[in-house]
Amino acid sequence: MALCYAVARRAWRSVLSFAMGVILAGCSAALDWREAGLTAAVPALLPCKPERAERAVPLLGPQAAPVTLRMASCAADGVTWAVAEAALPAAASAEAALTAWQRASWATLGLAQAEGAAALPPGWAEVPCVGRGATLQRCLRGPGRAPDGRAVMAELHWSAREGWIVQAAAYAPPERAPTPLARETFFGALVWRGAVP
Repeated sequence: MALCYAVARRAWRSVLSFAMGVILAGCSAALDWREAGLTAAVPALLPCKPERAERAVPLLGPQAAPVTLRMASCAADGVTWAVAEAALPAAASAEAALTAWQRASWATLGLAQAEGAAALPPGWAEVPCVGRGATLQRCLRGPGRAPDGRAVMAELHWSAREGWIVQAAAYAPPERAPTPLARETFFGALVWRGAVP
């Protein structure tokens, strides 16, 4: 009986050591999570100190007034992480803004616009949206090219509510995907304040 207890204890320690190793790998020093500081009521997270930028973009089309897009991005653990937000004018359609942003993202990734509003470029697919509290969400993953021509896998999550639209994006070389824990931490943070748990 004592031998069985000792073996079971050693096995349990091995299981705990393995589990702790997995957890600590997701919390590696390369990923230092902090709030991105968005104005929208959603606490987006970044795993590194961000660079910030702001610019006016024709998100609602060439006939409409430009919309101010605020961005924060950083690179950690081989992945570029980015969050961006835009406040929409009162009469603007969040659906139209999201579709325009999606097209702009694909153009940045060197992808041709697919035919039809719902069509996706080759290799792209919808993925589950993990954030809560949005009135509109769209989450996609697929291949593209970085501005320097390197191949990347991109995952793009858009979330809209109360006149705001937010995008969280992760770009990584095809062989260097974010860990499941890092991915869940980053995209899972898009929970609008006041959302039902």
